[in-house]
Amino acid sequence: MAASRLELNLVRLLSRCEAMAAEKRDPDEWRLEKYVGALEDMLQALKVHASKPASEVINEYSWKVDFLKGMLQAEKLTSSSEKALANQFLAPGRVPTTARERVPATKTVHLQSRARYTSEMRSELLGTVGLLP
Repeated sequence: MAASRLELNLVRLLSRCEAMAAEKRDPDEWRLEKYVGALEDMLQALKVHASKPASEVINEYSWKVDFLKGMLQAEKLTSSSEKALANQFLAPGRVPTTARERVPATKTVHLQSRARYTSEMRSELLGTVGLLP
């Protein structure tokens, strides 16, 4: 079955959000949070759409949107140790089942944010917070 325009827009925006989440952002950046809110609305509309995709596909989209929401909530925490702990509890989506299937973008974002929070914790512990660019 062909994907609806709503589903195509959701996939496009989801891909953009995953790319934005992967890069280091300014703390005052507001777009990703608004985009994830729009993703939630689109996902709800897709669930009741006449030509909705299979339930497994909708579950996959839900996992990815929930992951992005959790990541945004983790970024709002004050200390890097709290961020790292919250990041550990995020579910980055399903693991690829075959060798031909690529690693999901959420898994990559999860690993990058974990490395970023670990680096922040190391800087805080060693007292080099103001020395790093």
